[in-house]
Parts: sequence; C-alpha cells; structure tokens
Amino acid sequence: MKKILVALLLGVLSLSLLGCKDTVPTDAIVIDFWHMSPVGSESYSRTKQMITAFNESQDTYFVKGTGFSFWDYWDKINVAVSSRTAPDLGLSTIDDVVSRAEAGVLYNISDLMSADPTGIDINQFYEAQLQFATYDSSLYALPFTATTRVLYYNLDMFEEAGLTEADVPHTWSELYAVSKQLDIVEDGTIEQLGFDPTYGNATYHGFLWQSGLDFFDQDLNPTLNTQAYADVLDWIRNFNSEYSRDQLTSFGAANTMLGINPFAGERVGMMIETDGLYQTIKESGATFNYGITYIPIPDENGVRVNWGSGFSIEMYDNGDNDTASQQGAWEFLKYLMSFDVQKELSQANGWIMANKAAMDSAAEGNPILQRMLEEVQYAKDKVYVPYAPSWHGNDWQSYYTAFLNGETTALECLAQARAYYLEKQENYNATRG
Repeated sequence: MKKILVALLLGVLSLSLLGCKDTVPTDAIVIDFWHMSPVGSESYSRTKQMITAFNESQDTYFVKGTGFSFWDYWDKINVAVSSRTAPDLGLSTIDDVVSRAEAGVLYNISDLMSADPTGIDINQFYEAQLQFATYDSSLYALPFTATTRVLYYNLDMFEEAGLTEADVPHTWSELYAVSKQLDIVEDGTIEQLGFDPTYGNATYHGFLWQSGLDFFDQDLNPTLNTQAYADVLDWIRNFNSEYSRDQLTSFGAANTMLGINPFAGERVGMMIETDGLYQTIKESGATFNYGITYIPIPDENGVRVNWGSGFSIEMYDNGDNDTASQQGAWEFLKYLMSFDVQKELSQANGWIMANKAAMDSAAEGNPILQRMLEEVQYAKDKVYVPYAPSWHGNDWQSYYTAFLNGETTALECLAQARAYYLEKQENYNATRG
C-alpha cells in the first residue's frame, strides 16, 4: 500500500494522458471499474491519472476504468448487476445496499477486512453511513461519498433589502419573515422570490424529520396518520399562499428550462440544496456573495437534521468464483479509500468524500466547504423500505403534487398515500408467503 501511495504522490499531478499505461500487460489480471467521469467531463483527466498511478505502481493487476454520465450510469449498473455481468468494482446508492447484499450480488467487505486488517481504517467513515452498508452484521459496501442539504442565502439580495448576515434565519418563523422581505413582484409576475419550500432539494420527509416525525415507524409500517403530519404539509403550501401555484411553478420552470438553478441564477434569495450547488456556482464563475447555514427548523422542538444521501462503493459478485479478480478489486478499493486518493477525488469531482480526515484536509482555507462538512454531522439518509423502495419519490410524488395544486386537503392527501403504502406492504408480504 505504501508503494502505491508514494507512486500517487510523486506522479499523479505530472502525468499526461499520453504517458498513461493503457496497454494491458500480458500476465496482468484485469479489474473492471465503473465510475461517473466519462471522456469529456471535467473530472475525466484526474480520474484517469489516479487509475494510471495505481496501474503503474504494481504489475499484478490492471484496472480498466469505464466512465458514464450520471444518468447513463444508473441504467448501466442496474442492468449489469441484475444480469450478473457487473464490473468488479462500481458505485451505487448507499441507502439500499441491503437489497443487493440480500440478493447475493455483493462480496462481504467485512470478510476481506478481517483477512487484511490494516487495509482500511473503518474509523474514518461516518457511523450512520456504515450502518446503511451493513447487512446481517457485515459490511457489504463502503461509503464513498457523503451528501448534505443546507440553506444557501444570497448576501447581495440581503443587502439590497436592508438585511445583514445577522438576519440569516434559523427557525421557520424567521425563514418566513426574511423571505417576504426578499420577494419582488412586478405587474403580477414574480421577479425574485425569497424562498419556497418546494424548490431545490427541499422535501416533505425532510421537513417531517425536523418536526420529529417520519413516514414509517420502527417496524416500517406507514404513519402519516395524525394532525401533526398535516400541519407540516399545510405549512409548505401556505408559505407563499399570496401567489398561485401556477405562478410559483412557472417561475421555477422558467429557470429550469434555461438550465439555470434559481439560486445560482440569482432569482431566489434562499434555497435548500445539496453540496453539489456549491460546485455548480464555483464552476460557473459566479461572483455574487452568498453563504450557507443549516436548514431552519420548526420554532417548537425543532430537530437539526438534513437528508444526507451518498454513494457507496461495492465489489460485485457475479457468481463466477473469480477469486483473482476479487483480490485485485480489493487492492484497488483500498487504494481508492486511502487518505490521499480520497482527497484527490474530492478535488477532481467536487464531491464530499466519505473519508473524514481527507475531507477535513481538503476543506482547509475554504469556509463554505468547512461549513458544509459541519452539516454532514447532522445528515441522515432515508430508510430503505423493501415493499416501497421509491416511497420518497414516485410513490409519493403524485399525492404531493395533487395537494400542492389544491386538489386535496392535507388530511386527504395523507390518507390516500397511507392507503397506497399499506396496499404495497400487503402485496409484498403476500408474495413472500
């Protein structure tokens, strides 16, 4: 391992693509690694260099990296895993690792760590993420990235409205008061919006968590059956009740059609978004002043929490008993999860990587990124529900949209959604005997 890291440190920044070791040595064992840095992407060159540094550090294994765009990647990996033609190593979503472990398509990482106890320092990862990667008391994946959601606020808009950073909201009532001071409407058209609870990466389940509530109980039975759940829904719809839903939708859609994030485009004063927006603003060369803080919480007994999903990195078992490739994938996995490479990956992709020490080092001198890492401590992922794996997305969205459009009341919306989840649960249990 030391040999690999020395090779990286001495060579990765000076390598050119022309000097890459692209020819597979005759006796090398080829390791397939799928990633999200395709040719032409900002991160391709540095990802290629890291793979090359590993290949040039030893002669036993040759890692063949294949990059796909973000959306293409998920289609490719899902088909490959289900057909048992997956790469030796790839990325997936950490919240549903258990589904793949249960299906027997992942290698047991705990077994590999036991045989190689100095290979990976498990203490460098977030405990919450490790729990999601655990099935039957063993790790079947490792956390690769961490994600957090925060409140972005435009300080230039604050100044124009006579506000300062001291006015940044931390409760729902403060959020409403500040938001209304940032709204600008001309001739019935929204020109600037302070905040909307349905824009960006704001979610109903996220607001529920802040209220001490959840979609499911500890036994994964659907909840949504008290007035408290309806109160959160009504707060969302009533936040900008002076505007029609058509006005709000049109304002948001106008930015989306142009490929512009409403906050990055300086149309919205405050927005809940992921750490990815920081990278978007940075790459666009935007010059406006902004900051981030934790998502404002309910005034009474509010919980500081945000939805923090992330990628896992997994070793795929295609059932071919290829122990040589398995060992090679393990060696490359150790390399990818090391301090230096995790730090380099963060700089290459703009991601928050799972290695905490590496990210602390990468964030030195960067107040926005340091603030982002603070909020990762308060992040939690959505629970995996076997009978409704898309409970937060497609399963919920139609009911939520109908409510926002005024077609149902909060209680009607929740009752219909709960009945749907109960039906899915019943059908799932019936098929499992």
